[in-house]
Amino acid sequence: MQKQENSSPIKINEAEIFIKENANLIYEYINKEVLKNTAVINKKYFLKIIKDICTKKSALLINQNILPYVLFTLIGNNGKLDYTSLREDTINLSTLNKESSTYYNYVKFSIKEDLFIIELMQNKTGGMAIKEDIVKFKKEIFINKSGLDAFILKQNSRNIK
Repeated sequence: MQKQENSSPIKINEAEIFIKENANLIYEYINKEVLKNTAVINKKYFLKIIKDICTKKSALLINQNILPYVLFTLIGNNGKLDYTSLREDTINLSTLNKESSTYYNYVKFSIKEDLFIIELMQNKTGGMAIKEDIVKFKKEIFINKSGLDAFILKQNSRNIK
């Protein structure tokens, strides 16, 4: 596996090769490390997201270790998914819902500095007197900038033994 510097963008053909070779491990890493104790992404939905991204053929201006976080900012409408789209066959937020105990209309995934942020949002509906969407609950997850590489190496070394 090729190590890349944080500022080195993944070319789409390199990203496709890396993702295809490591899709199962990336999926496992997302659920065990990125979303642990927060949510679970469905494997078929994960593969659909990957296929959609590769179909767009655009450069990912990230290193491969940030890829598991960036995927969420590319889904739906710029990282936003309606509440009704959050199901067992997409992204299951039941653990986060129990923690937040709040009503929301959609979830927003974003990255700010070294944080992966999941926000449960309330938007203006009907005659509500709010001017902009309200963050009802926010979960910040520290981005491990070498985590995916380390996870893949660890899993591959287990498979060799």
